[in-house]
Amino acid sequence: MYQRVLERFQDRLTIEPVSRSRLVTVQFDSNNADLSARVVNTLAEDYIDQSLEARWAATQKAADWLSQQLVGVKSKLEKSEEQLQDYARHNGLVFLETDKGASQNVANERLQQLQEELTKAEAERYEKEALYRLVQSGDYGSLPGVVENKLIQDLSERLAELKRELAQLSTKFNAGYPRVKEIQSQIDETEAALKEERQRAADKITNEYFAALRREGLVKEALEGQQKQVNVIAEKAVQYNILKREVETNKQLYEGLLQRLKEAGVSASLKASNIRIVDSAEPPAKPAKPRIPLNLAVAALLGLGLGISTAFLQERLDDTLKGADDVERVFGLSALALIPSVHHLNGDRPSVSSLLGRTNLLRSGQNGTASNPAARWHRIDQGQRPQPALIEAFRSLRASVLLSTADHPPGSLLITSTQPGEGKTTIATNLAISLAQLGQRVLLVDADLRFPSLQRLFCIREGLGIVSYLTGQQDWRAAVRPSGSPGLDLLPCGPVPPNPAELLSSKSMGAFITSAKSEYGFVILDSSPLLTLADSRIVASLVDGVLMVVKSGATPRDQVMQSQAGIRSAGANLIGVVLNSVTLHTKGYYGLGIYGSNGNSHSEIISDTADSWGTLSK
Repeated sequence: MYQRVLERFQDRLTIEPVSRSRLVTVQFDSNNADLSARVVNTLAEDYIDQSLEARWAATQKAADWLSQQLVGVKSKLEKSEEQLQDYARHNGLVFLETDKGASQNVANERLQQLQEELTKAEAERYEKEALYRLVQSGDYGSLPGVVENKLIQDLSERLAELKRELAQLSTKFNAGYPRVKEIQSQIDETEAALKEERQRAADKITNEYFAALRREGLVKEALEGQQKQVNVIAEKAVQYNILKREVETNKQLYEGLLQRLKEAGVSASLKASNIRIVDSAEPPAKPAKPRIPLNLAVAALLGLGLGISTAFLQERLDDTLKGADDVERVFGLSALALIPSVHHLNGDRPSVSSLLGRTNLLRSGQNGTASNPAARWHRIDQGQRPQPALIEAFRSLRASVLLSTADHPPGSLLITSTQPGEGKTTIATNLAISLAQLGQRVLLVDADLRFPSLQRLFCIREGLGIVSYLTGQQDWRAAVRPSGSPGLDLLPCGPVPPNPAELLSSKSMGAFITSAKSEYGFVILDSSPLLTLADSRIVASLVDGVLMVVKSGATPRDQVMQSQAGIRSAGANLIGVVLNSVTLHTKGYYGLGIYGSNGNSHSEIISDTADSWGTLSK
């Protein structure tokens, strides 16, 4: 029981984080508004108290553990420091603390100083050596000590003056002249003094060079000795550095633990929490759910989306032909006519006249197949009220047939379909009636020797027919019957033969078509479907043209393509396609608006012709 109560409480409780923040919202569903607010506030306060207790307990536990670890780390640090000092004392290692706090070996410091002294000695030796080489080459004029010596400068100037005076006297007096001798003697003394001063400066440079050379050698010897000492100390310093790193590691660990222990002590003494209630819960002024407007809007959107998706899916999966554009785009054939659906023309509304007035609907037990015992046909020359749209559709088909060839219209036409039930018999009958209305003699032939239908459509008793002619029993003219429509004769099938394909392949069939064309303006043959039987392909090669009936929205495209290929393979002339049972969506000339039949308006036609006729089918 307790567990069940908790589960129900949890089901009513909702906790959700706020996006892009560190906030959470707490919600409790209840029929009592005050109870919902109290539950949420109590939960928030209890959660804060529980968080404080958990943090205090964790801090205390961490402090105890840190205290235990600190004792061991301190002992380890003291021991490692003692080992480091003992090792340095036994091996004579002395280190100095630098300005940066790092320790440095005294021997290394001395080695560094000697390296600096050697660098200075070498630089000084290079300078003295350059002057020494000038002295060796005898170029005293370039020596800096000679050029800067005041005495040498004075002697040089005095010597130049004496030489000029001697040159002047030599132009007037000879070498024995007393004044000339005196000046010559002064020149010799000046040159001797100048030479002595130059030699003294050269000796000084030479002595300084050799002194610098000796000093460089002494520094090198000291450096080599110090390097040997440093190498010895370096070997000992390896173990020293290892011990030193261990001391530093223990020291860092000890300081870190000590710092954490102090922080834990401070945290334990504080009663602060990082959880805060931003807004306390208050009893809501109105119920939170159900939100009827939102639910209705969501349901409407979902229903609309589902409906649109279903429509798109149905359109995507539907591979049937809908209109003339589909026929021309997919198969490259012309749609000769669009025959409207009778259901659409009647508005699909049942009425008393549809139950009583059926004089225009002829029923039969079969309609091209044995699977449709309640088939209906519709003739445009019968009925209490004509269908203007239907009549105009067959007039359009008649015009398309008459204009299908350039020279003259086809004298013999084969009407077929891809499969049973597409309305080929009705199309053939009404096309023949429409052609007869032009004043031409038309012969309608029932060439469907397997499931003939014309004799039932025209209410003709069974008797002789085209089968009787093909079997050689009598001439075909004797089997021709009047149809009841002016200019239209009917040649029924007659008895159903056991071998229809052989009879249609005989020479008598070709002779019959040729003979009938000579006596009639048009010969219309109603044949069997293309995909199920080979009869239509046999007759197709004997006639001037073939019309293929396709039921709109029912016949798949691949079946139409197979039927088209079958007609082409027989070498027949496929004039075009007739789309049957088309649903008209727009207003046009066919019995709509002011263009009704016999001047009747659209409303009068719709009300008077509300017979529930079926879709045009065979």
